[in-house]
Amino acid sequence: MEKRLAIAIGLCVAFMLFWSWLFPSAKPQPQPPEAPAAIDAAAAAGASSGDVAGAGDTAKTGPPPAGSMSTGPGAGIAAPGAAAGMPAAGRPAILAAGAIAAQGEEEVVVETPLITVRMTNKGARVTSWVLKEYRDGHDTPLDVVSPAAAKLGRQPLDFALDDATADGALREALFQVDRSTEEGTTTVLTFRWSDGAGTAATKVLRLPAASYMAELETAAEVGGRPVTPGIVWGAGFEQEQVEASESTGVGTRAVLSMGGKIEQRYQPAIKPDAPWGQEGGIAWAGLENKYFAAIFVPQGAATVRARAESLRLIEEGREHFHLVFTLLAPGATHQHLFVGPKDYDVLKASGLGLDGLLNFGFFGVIAKPLFYALKFVEGYLGNYGWAIVVLTIGIRLVFFPFMHTSQLKMRLVQEKMKSVQPKIKALKDHYQKLERKEAQKGGAGARAKVRQKMNEETMRIYKEEGVNPFASMSGCLPLLAQMPILYGFYTILTIAIELRHAPFMLWVRDLSVKDPYWVTPLLMGATMLIQQMMTASAIADPAQRRMMYLMPIMFTWFFINLPAGLVLYWLVNNLLGIVQQYFVNKEADNRQQVEAAA
Repeated sequence: MEKRLAIAIGLCVAFMLFWSWLFPSAKPQPQPPEAPAAIDAAAAAGASSGDVAGAGDTAKTGPPPAGSMSTGPGAGIAAPGAAAGMPAAGRPAILAAGAIAAQGEEEVVVETPLITVRMTNKGARVTSWVLKEYRDGHDTPLDVVSPAAAKLGRQPLDFALDDATADGALREALFQVDRSTEEGTTTVLTFRWSDGAGTAATKVLRLPAASYMAELETAAEVGGRPVTPGIVWGAGFEQEQVEASESTGVGTRAVLSMGGKIEQRYQPAIKPDAPWGQEGGIAWAGLENKYFAAIFVPQGAATVRARAESLRLIEEGREHFHLVFTLLAPGATHQHLFVGPKDYDVLKASGLGLDGLLNFGFFGVIAKPLFYALKFVEGYLGNYGWAIVVLTIGIRLVFFPFMHTSQLKMRLVQEKMKSVQPKIKALKDHYQKLERKEAQKGGAGARAKVRQKMNEETMRIYKEEGVNPFASMSGCLPLLAQMPILYGFYTILTIAIELRHAPFMLWVRDLSVKDPYWVTPLLMGATMLIQQMMTASAIADPAQRRMMYLMPIMFTWFFINLPAGLVLYWLVNNLLGIVQQYFVNKEADNRQQVEAAA
């Protein structure tokens, strides 16, 4: 969609400039370096190409432990830092001494005002992570854990070890679970398991009551020696309704921040036999889609390894691929885990740089103020559709003096051009006859002199009549000035979770997706055509007028599948433009009558 809008804007600008010249009367991700060596040999061998039958034997790569934070109020995300009652930054999780295991498999459920997390003690993994304030396509609370995770045997918070035997043992292990509460608000789940023969693991998950940011600590031993376990989020990320595509900006993608630069890979770009990985000073990494994210933020690790791979799943005779993400941070004592909405204010409040998950694009300097203005107006109206209408009117009022002056100037030039059109036509006819005579004589140089003389005479007539043929280009300026605003609105509508599932009225139930019945794009095209007819009514040449009428058709085609909120903005803008053009034409006519009377 973004490419279609960019093409529409580019063609529109090119069309206007070309028309003004021809008729004087009238945003890739940079390619990262090759993936580093596989985080472990077992992961390279199995997971990336396994199907359902082999998924249980898929080897892993690794991440780190987890960290302390405060359960900051209100914003839905905790600011980093050592909260009271949480472990010191350098303290590792405590491993069990001797054999320890649960008698059977059991489910642990943690419910807060924001989330509901379900975990199984088998492997100490997550089976469900529901965001209670958001709904999925079936109007049920949104579960960000994909159903493919269980089918592929790669579920969120799985351990990932280099030792294949120990890795398999941890995935089947029945961890003993202890549940406690810190400061009355944070739920602490501690999973411990040991075979008593040198293989052991501990996982501590802290879930604050008023935050999407959890804290994770992990520790493991293999052969009686401590190892750094990796942590997995997979497979996939929530139930995808459509296939991932970079061109449309939808679907699951792996994302990481390193050296102040954010890199991402969509699932189709990560082939089953070619995992994508990075190693270095990674600040945070994980999986995301258009509106939600699951991000690991390691603390205390100088070098972090991140790896994303595609796993093959065959369902109902069809082949599907799902991303599994693994993070390994040697030396990290803990890490934050953000699982929640890509709400800009929430991400910004974390202080961890997660606001980089939202890309406001090239015109971010315009998109961000528009975003906050839209939220401000919606706070009073309670409807983002009407907020777009009110904001569009406000923007039009800001641009009114500039646009009115430009449109009036263009209109007056067009009227004057109409008055001198007979002289220009007679002049062209005269010199075209001379040029034909020179062509019969075969004198190319003489023909060039004739054309030069014709241009000089044409400019002489314009000067005598007080007409500036290039003044008509001022009519392009209002349109050009609106392009950054148009693109800013598009950016907001495609990344702001506030507009996800935001209804307007009648059949428009989601401003972030296209109008299902194409009513608003067709209305937009019709109003744009009316505006162009009013603008071009003073153009004498019918061919030029027809060219002007191509723009509404072109814009309608480009806008047909763009978000309904963006179409609403342009539709309202056109309606206001029609009113303004009416007064421009009326004032131009009055001035012409005054000049004629004088």
